[in-house]
Amino acid sequence: MKIPFDYKGVHVCDAVVLCCIDFRFWKETIKFVEEELGIKTYDFPKMPGAAKAINDCLSEVDVPMKCIGVPCDLHHAQKIVIVNHADCGAYGGSNEFKGDIEAEQKFHEGELQRAKEKILKYYPGKEIILAYAKLVDGGENVEFVMVD
Repeated sequence: MKIPFDYKGVHVCDAVVLCCIDFRFWKETIKFVEEELGIKTYDFPKMPGAAKAINDCLSEVDVPMKCIGVPCDLHHAQKIVIVNHADCGAYGGSNEFKGDIEAEQKFHEGELQRAKEKILKYYPGKEIILAYAKLVDGGENVEFVMVD
């Protein structure tokens, strides 16, 4: 099977988008990044827990930080997007919050902020966009909440 290659000669992308490996959320994350954020070209690494993977790093040579560093250094990405999600198994899932969805969201917002601070030590000047994907409408929909 042959598929046309749209990026012949292109080695620059707009962003790196780090999200969790959870299969339940990555397609929705792509829609969010492309339609809501308007980012069309991006590297798309996935690590368990997204922000957790960054926060657990001991140095910039750890794999999660390389997932950020390679797109920034090699593909000149100017934006870094990190997306955490509800019911993330890397954090023990929603059960860890005993049904308190507000506490779960607040926890993930804190994790995202910690990851941002860590990344900015290595990549100052990059625009970092944080989002939390929460389940709404009884789990029928995913809503992406921007985290400041």
